[in-house]
Amino acid sequence: MEPSRVSCLVSPVSSPLPLAPSTLCAEVAVPLPISGLFSYIIPPEFEEKARIGVRVRIPFKNREMIGYLVSKNEASESLRLKPLLAVLDEQPVISSCILELTRWISGYYGCSWGEAIENALPRWVKYGKQAERALGKEKKEEPLVGGKEDLILSKDQARAMQVIDKELASLEAKPILLFGVTGSGKSEIYIRIIREVLKNNKSAICLVPEIALTEQLRRFFLHHFGNQLEILHSKLSDSDRFLAWKRLERGDKRVVLGPRSAVFAPVPNLGLILIDEEHEGSYKQETVPRYHARDVAIRRARNENALLVMGSATPSLEVMHQADTGKIIRVDLMTRIDDKAMPEVRLIDLKGVSGNKRAVILTSQLAQEIEKNLVRKEGTMLLLNRRGFSTHIHCPKCGSVETCISCQVSLTFHQEDEMLLCHYCNFHKPIPEACSTCGADLLRFAGFGTEKVESEVASRWPQARIARLDADSVRKRGSHEEILKAFRERQIDILIGTQMIAKGFDFPHVTLVGVILADVGLVLPDFRSSERTFQLLTQVAGRAGRGNQPGRVLIQTFSPDHPSVRFAKRHDYLSFYRDEMPSRREYRYPPYQQLVNFIVRAREENKAYLFARSLRDLLNETLKGGLSPLLATLPAGDVEIIGPAPLPFYKLRGHYRWHVMIKGPFQAYDLSQLWAAVSKLKRPSGAQMAIDVDPLNIL
Repeated sequence: MEPSRVSCLVSPVSSPLPLAPSTLCAEVAVPLPISGLFSYIIPPEFEEKARIGVRVRIPFKNREMIGYLVSKNEASESLRLKPLLAVLDEQPVISSCILELTRWISGYYGCSWGEAIENALPRWVKYGKQAERALGKEKKEEPLVGGKEDLILSKDQARAMQVIDKELASLEAKPILLFGVTGSGKSEIYIRIIREVLKNNKSAICLVPEIALTEQLRRFFLHHFGNQLEILHSKLSDSDRFLAWKRLERGDKRVVLGPRSAVFAPVPNLGLILIDEEHEGSYKQETVPRYHARDVAIRRARNENALLVMGSATPSLEVMHQADTGKIIRVDLMTRIDDKAMPEVRLIDLKGVSGNKRAVILTSQLAQEIEKNLVRKEGTMLLLNRRGFSTHIHCPKCGSVETCISCQVSLTFHQEDEMLLCHYCNFHKPIPEACSTCGADLLRFAGFGTEKVESEVASRWPQARIARLDADSVRKRGSHEEILKAFRERQIDILIGTQMIAKGFDFPHVTLVGVILADVGLVLPDFRSSERTFQLLTQVAGRAGRGNQPGRVLIQTFSPDHPSVRFAKRHDYLSFYRDEMPSRREYRYPPYQQLVNFIVRAREENKAYLFARSLRDLLNETLKGGLSPLLATLPAGDVEIIGPAPLPFYKLRGHYRWHVMIKGPFQAYDLSQLWAAVSKLKRPSGAQMAIDVDPLNIL
């Protein structure tokens, strides 16, 4: 469904131009949460510059703003339109391919076309002439491809390349899932595929889940592609990002490496999109537009006739289901390079461990293995997916917990700063001398996070070199890379961290991985908690034993019989998949049905609830009443409306939060019809609504 057109009529801001029979009209997308396009006359002096994809300055209500020219047509003589005020670019800032991609994002994810365009472009579009002067001074590099020798492929890798080569040669290539155990050599296959694409004078994009992983793969890719490689990520300065963007537009660089935003890289003649660690949640953006880079990549690859390859040892259940149903091709890599053994995994049942009324951080079994590694000078990684020193402070007299003033969550104690901190809004305060509720002067620390683990390890082994990798320890720019570099160069003996340390790193000297508490994610009120726990345990276990020495993994858990833990012990993804899918089908969760979550928030509790209820009534009328053409092709009873219900963190950053969720087989339909109906709902002052299609977190 095309975005609706809105005529911008005459206002005191600008005078109308007389319409001639051949007068051109510009359709402009504005980066505001407003549906539809806005029509303006193109004055004669702008006709040559007013090309599709340029930025234009427009009068909009009682102000001026910048929008994007997305189409042109002849103006209707019955309308008196405002003229464009200026055309800001000599050349389009967005290509026709990306323009079409953002139009799809707008229709699918429920945002305006202008918001989708603004998201796809880096901030340098506002950087101006200073960045262009930097481009003029840039030294032109001669194309150079690195000359590192190829490794001999394993039998699994050779079979995988045969399948991939066939799809590369196809005029209608199917997406491919490279399903390989940790350490099976997926990165080597990435290199081979990119090389084939470059031979055909095409470009390649490789997506990674984290900037830290971008740096690891950058060193690997540089050996093979030299200065054909371009890095794109949000930590680059505006001028550096501008230069990178322009090098790609000109075709000077043909291999792009970066996190999810690199899916919009302006490469000409795209031949390949790779998605490493496809299962990672960081590929989903949590701000408008709430797109998933995997689905955008699928769309872009289809539009530009490029091959899409996704790699993971623990694919998302949605992608594995697509492989099962034949929508994508699955290629298996079931053995490690050089037939290295998968690490031995042992479960330690914490129910039988006495902690003298305090939580056990290191069991005797795990402590003994850490001691062995220190003696042998081998690397150790310890995972706890919860940061901070203590998870909360409570009063033993009245039982109350110190909570955030703006969020309905407990405050976490951070020993390093001697502060109580909210992990959602960053509110912090000193440790109180007395209970905030009853005034008792005895407060008790409970639970523990990575900071407490670090303290415990340091007190047991004062001679050990220890580092922590979590959201608190990497606030400083570049600290990710510094910590990982030091660990890679064996200047650190023990690396402690949250899920950050489980993301695809290759440290050959690591022989021991310890999971302090495997149950952290299992208690979350989310239908994906089992899947995420299995993925995290399997991925972090895969960090051990990638070198010449065998790996050992010790998992401390209160739930040794839970399927996520039991199958992770065996590195058995397919059994976990078969165990989990029946409940997904029974409760109509993805991949069998699609979810759309409408999140309502307001500072007044009753206002948030009433708005959510009005939204529920509108959805009932629109979907079940058949007011939308979408319903004409949906089987009766296939759409379920749930809610309104309070979100798990009911009060967050000073706002009360409700949500209404719909389930249905929407993937093949144009959801813009639904967004148009919802946009007509009158919103009370101070209430806000967000649309999250295919949400990864219902929190």
